[in-house]
Amino acid sequence: MTAPPSEADVPARDVTGQVTRAFLAGDPLRCIADAANMSSREVLRILGSRFADRGEEQRSKALRSRCNATLAALYQERERFEQLKQARIDFVDIPKVLAALGAPVDVDIAEEMLRSTHVFKELLHRAVQQQTGEVEFVPPIDMLSLLYVLGRHRGVQPDYEMALGVMPLSYVAEIRDLLGPSHPYGQSAEILAVIESTAQAIRDGDVAGISYSDYEEIAEAISADLGDGLAGREDRWPVPARTVRRHLGRGFWDTALASAGLQPTSDPLSFSTSDFVEAAHGFSMAEHYFGSPKDVASYDSWVTAEMAAGRRRPSVVAIRRYFGAWESVMGAAMPSEVEDEYDGMVNHIRAQNNVEVGWAKAGELISEILANMQWNSFLNIEYADGTDGLTPYAQAVPSADGVLFEIVSEQYLPAEEWAIDTGYLTGNGWSAPDDDFPNWSKDGIPHIEAGHQILEGLRFGRGCEDASKLRWHTGQFPNGPGPDGGVTLDDALNGIVQTLGNAA
Repeated sequence: MTAPPSEADVPARDVTGQVTRAFLAGDPLRCIADAANMSSREVLRILGSRFADRGEEQRSKALRSRCNATLAALYQERERFEQLKQARIDFVDIPKVLAALGAPVDVDIAEEMLRSTHVFKELLHRAVQQQTGEVEFVPPIDMLSLLYVLGRHRGVQPDYEMALGVMPLSYVAEIRDLLGPSHPYGQSAEILAVIESTAQAIRDGDVAGISYSDYEEIAEAISADLGDGLAGREDRWPVPARTVRRHLGRGFWDTALASAGLQPTSDPLSFSTSDFVEAAHGFSMAEHYFGSPKDVASYDSWVTAEMAAGRRRPSVVAIRRYFGAWESVMGAAMPSEVEDEYDGMVNHIRAQNNVEVGWAKAGELISEILANMQWNSFLNIEYADGTDGLTPYAQAVPSADGVLFEIVSEQYLPAEEWAIDTGYLTGNGWSAPDDDFPNWSKDGIPHIEAGHQILEGLRFGRGCEDASKLRWHTGQFPNGPGPDGGVTLDDALNGIVQTLGNAA
């Protein structure tokens, strides 16, 4: 059994909710830490238990919106900005002065954006582009690649006649130039015909997009089929997902889809191994602008500046989780012989992180359901470990005042049948069973926190070790394991069993 944390290891609940809400809203990590009177690493530890795919997406969208708005505000104040710069006021202090003069500047975001003079030059160029509507040239091959992979994903049948009659000759030349003269004409014709058939389907109203992960998987498979020589080139066909995202989407997959007239998908934001490595190396090259590399808030500041410049990077939570520990993020740029000394420890930490992210994902999913359920309806959560006996379960009821929830007590699941840690429960705000509530209970918990706190009660209070064994269901106790996949929020709200394995 996993040893439960001591009472001192568990942060105050109001601080946890405050930290989570602020991070999801796009607040800089250093500001969150100051407001909570905590170190940035303490804040990161809290976020590690609360933040998974959905949080990454929400944080990214909020930060993107705030960066764009701040960039526009600074552009509008460019004359006063230049005057303050000529007065030898430090870049990072100019936003405070502008705000004091009445300018509608998001000071916290602006300060992070202006820490690097190198990035500032990029921001000036991007601000002009945004305000004047200037559009950077995007190679047509990126759009053609997106359409081709989407067509293969949909199983589109190539229409050779339409492609021959409609497709611009310049596009035909693009494909031929990339593939090279030795490429079979029949395959080139198939590529062109699938592209045109897919484009026609979009014009006819079929605008469903493709997820980043699906594009990446299909594109890599096609490249492999075309031969190792071609697949190994940087300018390979199909164009790699990260290149399409950078060129067509200016760092954002939903923008890349929109450029082709497609709707965004519900797929969480995806990062590849190369994205994490590139982020670690990019930060190591610019860290001196943002503070000590040992301070995790410095990386978060760099991510904000990169977002303002149009480059989406993994959050501080995601990159720490990927590399295992913050020292490994910094070590990503170290010689391999130095890195090898710590492999065993890092792999152990990564394994622990994988456990934590499972619980964080489940907490996000359950919190999302509770936030969208009708008041006074109820959600049941069961720990299904495959045994024939009784297993722990919980129930939650949302209302305008928050969420009331309870987990099974010794009366219904005795300690000799399943372990219970009453010390953990009483030390973390759970009310002991009484005549009114025969189970352990909590009331008035904010929706954003409710799913995580219920699961912590099950995990540490009732010894549930594996988040993948959880299943939840509205209206009544779960009956059976539920569908294998594709269970959306709407499905869950309508009574379909949802788990970590089948959640869409």
